[in-house]
Amino acid sequence: MTTPVVSLDEHRVDAPRRRRWWRSLIWLLIALLITVIVWAVWFSPLLAIRTVSVVGVPGEAAQAVRRTAAVPVGLPLAQLDAAAVAERVQGIDWVRSVEVRRGWPNGVVLAVEPRVPVALVADTAQAVDAGGVAFSPLGRMPSGLLAIDASGVALVAAVAVLQDLPPQLRARVTSISASTRDDVEFTLKPGTQVRWGSAESGALKAQVLSALLPRRPRMVDVTAPELPTTFGERPGPGNQGSSG
Repeated sequence: MTTPVVSLDEHRVDAPRRRRWWRSLIWLLIALLITVIVWAVWFSPLLAIRTVSVVGVPGEAAQAVRRTAAVPVGLPLAQLDAAAVAERVQGIDWVRSVEVRRGWPNGVVLAVEPRVPVALVADTAQAVDAGGVAFSPLGRMPSGLLAIDASGVALVAAVAVLQDLPPQLRARVTSISASTRDDVEFTLKPGTQVRWGSAESGALKAQVLSALLPRRPRMVDVTAPELPTTFGERPGPGNQGSSG
């Protein structure tokens, strides 16, 4: 009886072929999986925008943000141009900042930070925030806000001066104005006029002003705080004369 002869060379040839076939199949499956994922994320309705939420502002303000944002419902969430949406919302004057968030799988969230009024712009219906930006107020204006007679860079300087004043001085301010960034003036109760100048050296100016107020002057000039001037000092406790 003859024993069959098995060729070892034949096994050596078939093994690499099988390995190559399996590798090709694996790569094909990987490519197919990637294609499916890309389609699902970028093109399919499975991850399309269905809801747009606004946080940070209530009611009608939120509706105004949603309208201005104009987020395209039905667009795949991955295709959303968040920067363009944010730019549109930032165009609302009372919006200080906005963050556009993707709320997977089907939502967009607009996180809005509104401007907070710290004063009014005199003879207008506008408020002004701590950065000196004038805007149409959101809802009812808070009571007790000071009116500032200024605009543009002068308004920015006046707000900066007001914000830098120590609380005990700020509470006494009855009016404030400026025509340029370097000539801010304000009036303190019970009627002392203060020439402040620019917003620079605010801490030193406040210290000098506080030291001169016990003299009860009608006007104080601290535009150059190293050489302050008072006018019309009125007799009173601790005041033996006048200077200026």
